[in-house]
Amino acid sequence: MLAKVPNFDFSPEGRARIRNTLTPPSYVAYLVFMMLILALIVQYLFALADGHGPHGDDEVEAGPVSIAPVEFTVSGHISQFVQEWPGKTGLSEYPSSFTRGVEPKPIHSHNDYWQKVPFYQGLSVGAVSTEADVWARDGDLLVGHEQTALDPKRTFRSLYVDPIVEVLEKQNPTTQFSNNTRCGPFDESCFQTLYLWVDLKTGVKETWPLVAAQLAPLRERNWLTKWDGKIIIPGPVTVIGTGSSNWEVLIANKTRERDYFVDAPLLKIGAESEQMHADGKTPLYDSSSSPFATTSLIAAVGPIKGELSEKQLKKVEKLVKIAKERGILTRFWETPNWSTRRRHNIWRQLADIPVGLLNVDDLEDAAYGDW
Repeated sequence: MLAKVPNFDFSPEGRARIRNTLTPPSYVAYLVFMMLILALIVQYLFALADGHGPHGDDEVEAGPVSIAPVEFTVSGHISQFVQEWPGKTGLSEYPSSFTRGVEPKPIHSHNDYWQKVPFYQGLSVGAVSTEADVWARDGDLLVGHEQTALDPKRTFRSLYVDPIVEVLEKQNPTTQFSNNTRCGPFDESCFQTLYLWVDLKTGVKETWPLVAAQLAPLRERNWLTKWDGKIIIPGPVTVIGTGSSNWEVLIANKTRERDYFVDAPLLKIGAESEQMHADGKTPLYDSSSSPFATTSLIAAVGPIKGELSEKQLKKVEKLVKIAKERGILTRFWETPNWSTRRRHNIWRQLADIPVGLLNVDDLEDAAYGDW
């Protein structure tokens, strides 16, 4: 009976042929699968012939520089050439390439010393601003948020001044083509200054002289932004005193030359309670004394829910506008960290205004997060 069924017969060995045991759609799928297997085998053989396979001639070169095998690609040999070029030519590095590819961003690394790697971690994500809390102890400046966190080895000099000097020396090399340049830490933007905030946790009169003295390595290399009594001369690093810092000690008078500035109280800018000079008409804080004015976001607008309300947002916009008219940028600290959605909402609102610096603790989220 089976022999009479159309399209069904037996092979000479008595076994049914594959094409006769499968329905037409299944048979087509089988053929496609076998063709794909064959294509993969052919591609692998080509890879071996070109020396790119696991046993190719170029798998590993002896010597100080070893070249890893390059997978076969449709672009031909150029992908292998690109991978091998740095080791073969030695031309991939240039004198100021330490921060190559790091895009500067208006991010303030709040309480930066809490990062696993102070200063460098913020620099690596493009933060243009960093902050150190300092305590005057035994003639030195120790860095920490609370006294329980202080360590004689973690000093303002070791965590900030010396690393900044090291980076700026890399970015301002002495070569046959350049000398005594004043580029900031970012290779992407030579003229972008690094804002170095020094938050005084001890009295200004005992602490600031230590700060000014420890800035000497930057001062000697002419790397500090200066006020010469008439104009501001930009530099690779702009130092701003905050915390217990005040105008009376840091600025003293408008004609005095200095290479540091003071944080202005944002909530008092333009207010009736704002401090004035002796003439009673000229505001104490302006762009010559203060690149920035800051305040707690909570103090400025009150408790925040999921995001700034329309009323709160308008208040922030007004504060930013008043400071901007004075030539002063803004930063709001005490911004919510939790929840992540809430944090992102507020970052987005502040960045859209925009504020001068976005105050952040989570550097990578601020720099690369989807907010």
